[in-house]
Order: sequence, then C-alpha cells, then structure tokens
Amino acid sequence: MSDLDDVKSIIPHREPFLFVDRIIEQGESRIVTERTVRADEPHFQGHYPGSPLMPGVLLCEACFQTGAMLLSGVDILSAPVLRASRPQSVQIRWRGRLPHWEAEEGTYFVTWRLADSVPNEVSEAIRAEREDIVKTAEHLKRTLTDSEMDRLEQLHTVRLEELLNAGHGACYMKDDRCARVVADALLHFDGERYDLHAWSVMPNHVHVVFQAKAGQGLAQIVHAWKSLTAKECNRVLGRSGTFWMDESFDRLVRDETEFNRYVDYTLRNPAAAGLEDWPWVGCAGETPASQKAAGETPATPPATPRKPVLTRILEAKFRGMVRPGDSLHIEVEQEEKMGDAHVMNGKVSVAGKNVLRVKFIVALIEA
Repeated sequence: MSDLDDVKSIIPHREPFLFVDRIIEQGESRIVTERTVRADEPHFQGHYPGSPLMPGVLLCEACFQTGAMLLSGVDILSAPVLRASRPQSVQIRWRGRLPHWEAEEGTYFVTWRLADSVPNEVSEAIRAEREDIVKTAEHLKRTLTDSEMDRLEQLHTVRLEELLNAGHGACYMKDDRCARVVADALLHFDGERYDLHAWSVMPNHVHVVFQAKAGQGLAQIVHAWKSLTAKECNRVLGRSGTFWMDESFDRLVRDETEFNRYVDYTLRNPAAAGLEDWPWVGCAGETPASQKAAGETPATPPATPRKPVLTRILEAKFRGMVRPGDSLHIEVEQEEKMGDAHVMNGKVSVAGKNVLRVKFIVALIEA
C-alpha cells in the first residue's frame, strides 16, 4: 500500500483539491485507491451547514485523479524498496574533502565527469562553497540540515549541470566507442552487484540511479566503474593521463518522490542538453543502445513526459450520500483507448455500498 507522498509524486493535485490518500491495488488497466473524508474540508462549510454532504462532483474528481494515476504508468506498488530512507542505517564516509552518505542496500543518484569538463576556476568555486557548508556544520558540532543538504545538491544539479550541458572540454563520450565502454561497464554487473534504474552517458559526464546489493558499497561500485572505463577509454583514444575528475557527486535517495525525480532527471538529461537522438541512455527493463546489433537504429531517448487531463464526463450515476468520516473505496478501470484519449469507468463505494458510477475520458497533453 502506498501513502500520500506517493500519490503526490504521480499527480500534481494538492490540498484542498486532492481527493486520493493512497493506492491499495494497481494493475495494467485497473487501479484502486482510498480516501478518508474529513470534517474540516472547506466544501463542508457550505455544502451543507449542519448536514454536511460531499458534493457529487468531488466524488467524480476522486475517480478522475485515480484514473490519472493509472494513465501515468507509474506503478508505485512495484517500485523498488528504498532502504536508503531508513535513517538509522545511514553512515557518513569521507572521501576526499566532502562527506558521502551511505546505507546498506541504499539507492543512489550518482554523477561523475571528465577531468576537463568544467573550467578549473569554476570547479574550485563550487567546491569551496560546498566545503564551506560542511565546515560550518562541523564548527557548530552538528549534522547537516536538510536545507544544507539540498543546497549541496543544488550546486550540482543547477549550477554545475548547466556548465556540463554546455559541452566544455574534450567531451570524449561523443565518440561512440567511449560511450559504449561506459554503458557496457554500467550494465555488466547489473542485477549482480546492483540494480540499475536509470542511466545516461553524456558527452562529458555520467548520471546513474541504482540500488546497491547487500554487501556492496557505494565507493567500491563507483570506483570500479571509473577505473575500468578510464583505462579502456584511454586505450581506445590512444591517450594517457587523467580521464575522470577524482570527486564524484552522489545523493542517498530518501524516498519515492526523490527516486522518481532523479530517474526523470537522468532520462531527460540528453534532451535538456539539446542532444537529439542520443542513444546512450536507458532505464530498467529497456534494451540499451550498447546491446543493439551494429547498424541497427539506436534507441530513441525518452519522450517529453505528458500529463493526464480530464476532458469529458460521459455519464454519472449517484446512488448514495457521503459524509465526513466515511472511507471511500475508489476503483477505476480503463475500457478503451482512442488515440491519446482513454475511456475509463470509475466506481466509488462506502462500506461496500456503491455510491457513484461514472464513465469519463482522460486525455494526454504535453507537460
């Protein structure tokens, strides 16, 4: 069973116009959710004072939001268990001049880059600000706050990523031979030492979202990737010397919302950098370009995400009243697809008694 944070990670609705609390079942064409009706909800102030009833249109909306989650294709109930979110298992290890948060079987978002991918003066300025944040916490003899950890991440995902996407440096992974070396290294121990969830090999950097297997440490996994690929890429290019920047950026993923965000970020990175038909990107269950036969058309990068939007109610039948304290059981099934439009049937019941049946259309639009 999911929770409210999972729901919010899938659809954009928020209180007071969010009418789903959790997902309890989910399949390819069917989903079941729940919603507890609360007495302090704003519509009860006028519908009706002294005898509050939940408006029928909001019962329909609960079905629409449930249908939107089904249409999104995100199966929260089948998502990996993110043990990294268990704070008691988290350890802080120092490698170089910055701390790294690790957990047994933790899930991580990791980035590393070529040694010449960012001008030295800019790289040092970013490093200095990151170190200042850490030293301030040390001086006050406390751990980093969530806002400080978020700032450390922002220095990477906003400021540094813009520089990386600008294509500074030699960009060795523009050479398919090097990109293939890196992709194959990521995939080699997938399912054995770690589970890959998303990855992208960019011209001058690499993003990976993965979950470590029991007994496999973050540092060991990343070191193996960087060491093997540096030697092989130097051999392929006929060069010597430093290939990767020593320091890597890594983030211990704390919850499902972060997980979904990092996977999306990783898969969309080629498009964000203006790379069209970039083949060196993949996710769990996908056959990557590095495993396709020579001469075959490379994999198309992930399309721009699309969001579900209600377009029309076809039919609604109300058979009962809903009051504060009632627990809604919301079931939605997909009936047929017409292009980008999906016809769905929704049913809302309370204590086993059906109070609403609705047939509606949900369509997809560009995010």
